[in-house]
Amino acid sequence: MSLRFSGHDTFHCKQQWLLKGIRLIEEEGNTAFNNTSDAIKTLGVGKNMVSSVKYWLESFNITNNHKISQIGKLLLSQNGFDPYLEDEGTLWLLQFHLCHSKYASIFNLIFCKYFNDKVNYDFTEEKILNFLKRHLEDNNIKAMSSNTLSNDFKVFTRSYVSSVRESKTLEDDFNSPLLELNLIEKLDNNTFKINKTNRIIPPNIFAYSVLLICESENSRSLSFRLIQETIGNYFCLSNDSLEEHIHQLNFISPLFVYNEDAGTANIQIKDYDENDKVNLLRRHYEN
Repeated sequence: MSLRFSGHDTFHCKQQWLLKGIRLIEEEGNTAFNNTSDAIKTLGVGKNMVSSVKYWLESFNITNNHKISQIGKLLLSQNGFDPYLEDEGTLWLLQFHLCHSKYASIFNLIFCKYFNDKVNYDFTEEKILNFLKRHLEDNNIKAMSSNTLSNDFKVFTRSYVSSVRESKTLEDDFNSPLLELNLIEKLDNNTFKINKTNRIIPPNIFAYSVLLICESENSRSLSFRLIQETIGNYFCLSNDSLEEHIHQLNFISPLFVYNEDAGTANIQIKDYDENDKVNLLRRHYEN
């Protein structure tokens, strides 16, 4: 198991970074980030921020091994569906890929692992750091310094909760694109809360996400529990809300067949190809 707790240089992803990063690669090629001085000029950010932009492109699966991915092309290319991140559905796709890629490991670990045995959804930095240290030890993974984990936690929370800064630069005015999803709120100076609630995820975006889980599991049958442990957690959906979204799949596309056998709900997915996935996204953005 490989976990990553650094690479962002303590910067959370800013609103325009993904688009700027894609344009840099489109103009200069896959090795564009190797020339830091040129990247600084094109991106309009500081030296440390260049490596952070590169890190977030990978974290959101906009690039894969530093080459523009399929979802990166579909969303952010010159003719992409939503290069300026103006559609809420795009933000849900970013949240999905951020959690599912596990490149920035803390996002998957907090949304999907930490709350497995918790009664409420409050958390503090101290509790998360203790959890991360135990998780590393239990899985025989090399320990990380408290400072590294603390920086990761702060980047995680700044990705969802706006912070007030005493001094600002132009880039600081562009907050994380994920803020408006309202997935996390700050209760006081030390305590945060996951907002697990009833939400309305755009139907075609939800369906597209289910197909991605199908691919990663290499299975044409997905249980309610598996969708709950992945998409349900990524999107902070209550169980009732998740059930509603799953039931809707039948009406979104003939690819999905809902079954309930002996009280166990699952979704059967018929054969599909890349065109089916792209068509789901196209239907969302053309509506």
